[in-house]
Amino acid sequence: MNAPQPPKSKAVLIACMPKSGSTFLSSLVAGLPGIRREHLVPSYFRREQELDEAQIKRAFAATDTLRDAFVRGTISAPSRPRGFVAQHHVKHNHETQKLVEAYELVPVFLVRNIYDIVVSLRDHVVKSAPYTAAAYVDEDMLAWPEDQMHGFLVDMAIPWYIHFYVSWWKAEHRLLMTYEDLIADPAREVRRIARFGKLGWDEEVFAAALEQIQGGDKTRKNVGGAGRGDVLTDEMHERVRTFCAYYPDVDFTPIGVK
Repeated sequence: MNAPQPPKSKAVLIACMPKSGSTFLSSLVAGLPGIRREHLVPSYFRREQELDEAQIKRAFAATDTLRDAFVRGTISAPSRPRGFVAQHHVKHNHETQKLVEAYELVPVFLVRNIYDIVVSLRDHVVKSAPYTAAAYVDEDMLAWPEDQMHGFLVDMAIPWYIHFYVSWWKAEHRLLMTYEDLIADPAREVRRIARFGKLGWDEEVFAAALEQIQGGDKTRKNVGGAGRGDVLTDEMHERVRTFCAYYPDVDFTPIGVK
């Protein structure tokens, strides 16, 4: 990978667990002055969402084009284009870190109670789409009883989530955020991103933008209350704890494992 020039724009990477409120969070960030949504992977469907350098370059080039057009007056906008936010279910690894450093991405590590996720993920694959990178779900599995699908996801999908969590937990420079904190106080959590990423907004402008975007349709979210995972059996809970016990140096309390 050739070393790029430092970008003129800011890019927030929301590295997120599936079903952790990432669409809501990225909508909030994209509603801030000069920020828009982007994608940094070539495709989705049944694949790992590894960052793609060509897509990163394209996203920055698009932002630079908008900035130049704004300066020339060929486009009008409430504020100068500043950058973009992208949400991906991407694990941390050596290549991811190289791209984060080379393009000065602002990594936000978004997680949720792991037991609640099992229930929400089951609802998603059954009612919306069976395609998730966390486990291979065939369409003929969608009619399974809830307990059977919950057990399948604990065995087959939760190891992916634990890999994701441990990889980012061990990363040196990232902002940990939980779904529970995000839902409790969205404005506070977006402010944390702005400070962590040194996005540099005037506080008055920032507060006005947050007030506006929290009331907009584009911030719609499916609020899954805490405790949904209580429907899982004790044996399923114990299996999750057993998986996590392989990493005694990792604190799993942010995802509800004690």
